[in-house]
Amino acid sequence: MSDTHQPETGPADGHAIAGWVRFVSGFFPVHPGALADLLNAKQHPMMFGHHRARFLLSRARLMAMLFAILTPLWIPVDAWVFPQSIWQPLALGRIIASVGFAVLAMRSREATSLKKAHRALALLFLIPAAFYLFSHAVLAHASLDRFGTVMASSYAFLPFMMMAGLSIFPLTVRELGALTLPLLVVFAIPVVDRDAFMMPTLDAVAVLWLLALVAAVGGLSAISQLQILRSLFATSVIDPLTGTLNRGSGNELIALQFALAQRHGYPLALAFVDLDDFKQVNDTAGHESGDRLLKEAAQAWHATLRKSDTILRWGGEEFVLVLPYTDCHHADHLIRHRLPALRRPDGTPLTFSIGVAEWRADGVTRWQALVALADERMYQAKTMGKNAIVTCAPGAPLT
Repeated sequence: MSDTHQPETGPADGHAIAGWVRFVSGFFPVHPGALADLLNAKQHPMMFGHHRARFLLSRARLMAMLFAILTPLWIPVDAWVFPQSIWQPLALGRIIASVGFAVLAMRSREATSLKKAHRALALLFLIPAAFYLFSHAVLAHASLDRFGTVMASSYAFLPFMMMAGLSIFPLTVRELGALTLPLLVVFAIPVVDRDAFMMPTLDAVAVLWLLALVAAVGGLSAISQLQILRSLFATSVIDPLTGTLNRGSGNELIALQFALAQRHGYPLALAFVDLDDFKQVNDTAGHESGDRLLKEAAQAWHATLRKSDTILRWGGEEFVLVLPYTDCHHADHLIRHRLPALRRPDGTPLTFSIGVAEWRADGVTRWQALVALADERMYQAKTMGKNAIVTCAPGAPLT
């Protein structure tokens, strides 16, 4: 029997492997856990989706306004270069496209959802794609001099401009595919019908390959914008200690949820939660123990709540639970049966004073009034001796 020598991995080899891992991971902008956020918008929090929709719409509106102004400005150039039988149809196409861009810019103000933002983006790219096909149909078999042929070839650069325009929008991989693949099919018409291609000195396949590269670079830029926007959102709206939404973003979330609840007529409850005698924890065990208890409480509430619910850190030891599709009775039942069992640093149970309000049962018409009512009931629970919940019905101890 022969002995097989197994080389040992020494510290130097370990450092070399770690160096290669860092080198390779440097090419990837995100850790694997965050990759899902870049692939699909379904993983995004509702607040981030709302922010991104407004961001997409603002840029789509800006681009539409610019195109509405700039598109007809080329009509005098066409009239100078091309004969009347060519420049007049092109002018009509430019005017129609400009009107389409203007309507899109005005209508985009009314949209706030991600679905409507997707629709605005689709129209923003559909209008120039349709004009591109129309210009090909007009110029395909026209008899032009050398200068006219060169000017006609300028229309072939429209697809490159559109693909480069992807870079200004924060888009997921799925959204990029939904936009670029149909556009590449439209722009592949010159390969099928060579006579319709207005750059006869270049190989059509090579041009489409270059177009695909431009689309890839624009797509990488769009994904990078999404990553940056996601990071900025997390930094600005997440409480660094507890990992919950902070008060500023919480106000916006409550306003959004309240508007949706009013529009669709479903119940929306808020629960104001205060950790009883939290100051004693800071005074006796120290602020680090108090911070640890706040973090544990936030994590425990987050683990027990439903996926549709949201927890906000309102300030200090106060939290707000946002409970959509939940009336007062069900909110009371939910809180009592999912109340986290936590202990203070000295081993005694951690108790909560909770106030609950629901917009339909309490007849409020503004989200600020709903927050104020839940806050008022939380203080009522504290005056009742703490460790209590006050809802739309009379309060009772939390047992």
